[in-house]
Amino acid sequence: MKAASFLHGSCAAWENGAVLLTGLSGSGKSDLLLRLVDAGFDLVADDQVVISPTTHAEYIASPPPTLAGLIEVRGLGILRLPYREAIPLRLHVALDFSPQTPRLPPETRHERTGVWSLTLDPRRAGAVAIIRAALRCASGTYELMTGINGDTIICQPFSSRPQSG
Repeated sequence: MKAASFLHGSCAAWENGAVLLTGLSGSGKSDLLLRLVDAGFDLVADDQVVISPTTHAEYIASPPPTLAGLIEVRGLGILRLPYREAIPLRLHVALDFSPQTPRLPPETRHERTGVWSLTLDPRRAGAVAIIRAALRCASGTYELMTGINGDTIICQPFSSRPQSG
């Protein structure tokens, strides 16, 4: 089994799954993380996320001990908040300001973890709602009809586990 690794990014939890936010420095990871927390998500980690593999082909997201509970709020400072210590990773969101994001994107997975991945402009008014909807698809609460599950009109399960083969 692979060892735990650190990723530059931020992470929030909704119910029983986590979303990993990645992007270039200044892309809005901490800002979107704050909006997620304000919308009822739990803080997992800001700036650095520990990703640990499990024996069930999934990954657990957690904060590094030195940064646990801390979030940088530009214009205000560094805050200490309640946080989740470890939660299964269910979604990856790559932050990108590019307007070329397709309306119905093809299947994409995060290279390091195999979880579903989507690209999102963090400035979008609906960014928090899109992330929450994607996590609800990952948990089976919502059914994704077409898009990142393979760009098909046939219903397919929206699984966070890597496909073999």
